[in-house]
Amino acid sequence: MRGPTRTPAREQVQAQADRATYTRRAQAVEQERAIAENEMQNKIELARREQQLVEKHGANSRRQVELEAAAQLAAAQGQAERDRVAAAAKAEQDRLLAEAQANSVRTVGLAEAEKESARVGVYRELPQPVLNALTVKEFAGQLPDIQALTITPVCWSGYAAQS
Repeated sequence: MRGPTRTPAREQVQAQADRATYTRRAQAVEQERAIAENEMQNKIELARREQQLVEKHGANSRRQVELEAAAQLAAAQGQAERDRVAAAAKAEQDRLLAEAQANSVRTVGLAEAEKESARVGVYRELPQPVLNALTVKEFAGQLPDIQALTITPVCWSGYAAQS
């Protein structure tokens, strides 16, 4: 009788051992599922953060390009303003130079007119014989240079006979 009583007890112990093994396996499967789910959540979170970093990098790059474009525009506007100021200064310089030249020509013209007026005034007061002598002298100064002149009585008599 000893044998048959042991068998149900052994079966009962074996059944308890099987239930314990099943429970442990079920818990292990549940832990594996929890670990897999946790890993999946971590991967999703990492992907979300990576997407945020990519978006942030894109926004930073776009902002950098915008700032560089604004700096180039400011530099171009500054250069254009410098060119405009230089052109205005050159135009003013040219205007002042032209004005100075015109004033110089006007001053020289007035001085020459005053000189001529004074010369004519002097001639106005001279006696007629002196004016005739000055006229002959002025006329002689306009003639070409004569290197030699020979006057002979034959020339004069021939000249008189022809007249």
